[in-house]
Order: sequence, then C-alpha cells, then structure tokens
Amino acid sequence: MKSGPLKIFIDTNIWFSFFYGSNNCEKLINAHVEGKIKAVISKQILEETIKNLKDKIPQAIPVFEKFIKATPPIIIKDPTSVNRLIRDLVSKEDSNIIGSAISAKVKYFVTGNIKDFKRDRLKEKVKIEVLTPKEAIDELKL
Repeated sequence: MKSGPLKIFIDTNIWFSFFYGSNNCEKLINAHVEGKIKAVISKQILEETIKNLKDKIPQAIPVFEKFIKATPPIIIKDPTSVNRLIRDLVSKEDSNIIGSAISAKVKYFVTGNIKDFKRDRLKEKVKIEVLTPKEAIDELKL
C-alpha cells in the first residue's frame, strides 16, 4: 500500500517568500506542485498568507487563489488549545501553528523564522523537526 508523498507543514513566511522569488521557497512549493511532498497548512496560515499578500503583493492574490485550487494543500483546523509543554518551546504567536503541525502528525515544519522555536527540544519532545527552507531542500533532496 502506497502512503503518498511526505507531508510537510509549511509556515506563512514560506508561501509569502515563494511569491517574492526566494529560490529555496520556490523549490519547496514546486515540490508540492509536482507531488514530491504534500504541503500542510492551518487555517491560520492560509488567512495570514492571504492578508500578507493583500497588504504587500496584491497582484499575487489571483495567482495564489488559482494555485490553492489547482494544487490544494491539506488544511488543518486551528487548535482550540495548546499543551503547556508546547507553549514553552515556541513563541506565543506560533503556539497555535505548531499545535496544528502536531495534530497533522508531520515530521517536518518549515519556516524562515527558526528563532521562535526551540528546535532541539521540539524534535525530542514531539518529534517535529523545524527546518529552514534550505535545510528542508537539503534534508529532502529536492
């Protein structure tokens, strides 16, 4: 039985940077489009991405909407609460996002903002590796 492509949780800043032309973010999102990985996001990520694009690159909104319809990521509900252990391992703003990643049972969480995460402890406690786009490209050989 084939399990399908590896699910990777992708943070807001990766989607936004994809539209700004970041090479590694492009590789990551293109890997999703090509079926090499399956992008996972939360409702919060989707809303943040749309808001950031509207505020900073409004011409990208129609492209993003087409993209989401043509190659939809898995969209996870935002958690109603987050375990205290998790709250201690991430910045307050990111606790719901990492909570969504945990509920999605992903191995990798990709963000351009790793300073907000205690990466070693997250890997040890909840088995999620927080990676930069470059680290993800290298780790997944994309």
